[in-house]
Amino acid sequence: MKPGRYFIPAVIWGLLILYLSADPGINLPPSVWDFLGIDKIGHLTFYGIFSFLIAYGYFKLPQTAIKKGLVNTLIISSGYGLAMEIMQYSFFPNRYFEVLDIIANIIGSFVGILLFHHIFLKTR
Repeated sequence: MKPGRYFIPAVIWGLLILYLSADPGINLPPSVWDFLGIDKIGHLTFYGIFSFLIAYGYFKLPQTAIKKGLVNTLIISSGYGLAMEIMQYSFFPNRYFEVLDIIANIIGSFVGILLFHHIFLKTR
């Protein structure tokens, strides 16, 4: 069997992120949490799950140096988040490039890696 199959869940999740990033936009109702931006919680959650799935793919690979895999996971997930923001700014007139979204994506990527580490690597 091909080792790429371990990354299929991450690829599917990445396509979901792409689909949602290309969406013309969802107008969220005003909230007390606007200073944080409720959408930032969404970014954090989606990129947390994305990085968790990528890390799991590396974990399942035979003879993979997991630390290198986790670094790669952070680079891939954070880079993808940056690419999605650039794509929104460049190709979709109703979408915007937001630095706070990128920060939420990166924090989410870290959270996903920490959660993965806690679940799969803490017992090693």
